[in-house]
Amino acid sequence: MLKGRMYKLDRFEDDLAVLLEYPCESNVLVVPTDDLTRDMKVGDVVLVDIKEEGFYITKVNKDAAIHQQTAGMKFLSKKINSYYIDYEQGCLIYTTAS
Repeated sequence: MLKGRMYKLDRFEDDLAVLLEYPCESNVLVVPTDDLTRDMKVGDVVLVDIKEEGFYITKVNKDAAIHQQTAGMKFLSKKINSYYIDYEQGCLIYTTAS
């Protein structure tokens, strides 16, 4: 499974690239164009991994994007059985029903 979140390159504004979350396009991420490679163009699906050092952006094959979307939908269709917040790790821990 791919790490990071997928976005579609929507447009360029000055030295910034506007990315819309793929496929729902409900969330927007704005990144410096310097973080993109020269072969990226409007309409491309990209994978964005956000690290302390900055954005790591790679172009994604459309087939890989569809596979990632399908895998995510299968995961979301599972019902959460139990959960708790791990305050030390700063995350939600949960189990899904089989």
